[in-house]
Amino acid sequence: MFVAWKAPMKFIRRLKKNRAIKSYVRKLPGLLAKDYGRSAHYRPLQIKRTIERAGLDPIYSCYAIAMFSGREDFIQFHNDVGETCDYDAMRAEVAHGHFSGDVNFDVGDIVNLYSEHGSDASHLGSHDSGGGHGHSGD
Repeated sequence: MFVAWKAPMKFIRRLKKNRAIKSYVRKLPGLLAKDYGRSAHYRPLQIKRTIERAGLDPIYSCYAIAMFSGREDFIQFHNDVGETCDYDAMRAEVAHGHFSGDVNFDVGDIVNLYSEHGSDASHLGSHDSGGGHGHSGD
């Protein structure tokens, strides 16, 4: 009976999530570098704070944590806050949408993705190394 409204709601949630992830990909490399310096990966709380300061959508921040922090930090953060998120699934989802399915993308790859298109992240150049993780709780 209520099935008719579930499909549009699911579509809207997916659209919002994709928009948030795209904003993380485009904006966070430059913002994180500005806040904490260039790094191969960032701590989950650094990522969350930068998202909040920049006014980006915090609802899907676990995807940003998967993208910009290391696996161990991702797992520890989610254990500490009592959330169950799947690093590999989240990275796979981001990789599918932005990196031709390559789940081994790193911070440098994220920077390069939009630097070719005139992004603010282009000034970052290279990075020390890469990291990131996935999340499946959304």
